[in-house]
Amino acid sequence: MSVLDKLQVVQAAERAAGYDPVRVRRKKLAAALQEQLNLLAQGDGGGYRRVRIERKRDLETDEVVEVEQRRRVAPWWSYDDAGQVRFAVRYGSISLNLREDGGVIVLPSLEALKELIPALRQEVLRGGFDEALAQAAETLMARFKPRAPVEGARRKT
Repeated sequence: MSVLDKLQVVQAAERAAGYDPVRVRRKKLAAALQEQLNLLAQGDGGGYRRVRIERKRDLETDEVVEVEQRRRVAPWWSYDDAGQVRFAVRYGSISLNLREDGGVIVLPSLEALKELIPALRQEVLRGGFDEALAQAAETLMARFKPRAPVEGARRKT
């Protein structure tokens, strides 16, 4: 019996080519939710830091070296007066509006939040948050000003 007989084999789908902003938004939000899960795993507001590798040139030896930078991850949850956990899903600096009646999820404890985040992450990757992500991206892009033309610069034709 062949190994292939035990596997499920289907026709290959074509790969998506080029830049797809919807897919990029999904991946960015899924990665941010994973960071929130990592932060929860370290304890309530614990010592989790996002590690980013940056390449810099050493001016004395003129070699490119990789420098590890640790960046703080801000928690997306807080506690209300009743002791419940309030979790706001964020895209950049904007809190996503998950429904018409609001965008903050209220949970009884951090343990419930630990169980919820993987399900939210899967929903993001399936496309359940695409409409809210598109609105947030529009709001963020509206904050940026278009570049002023530089005098004396030639235009691309």
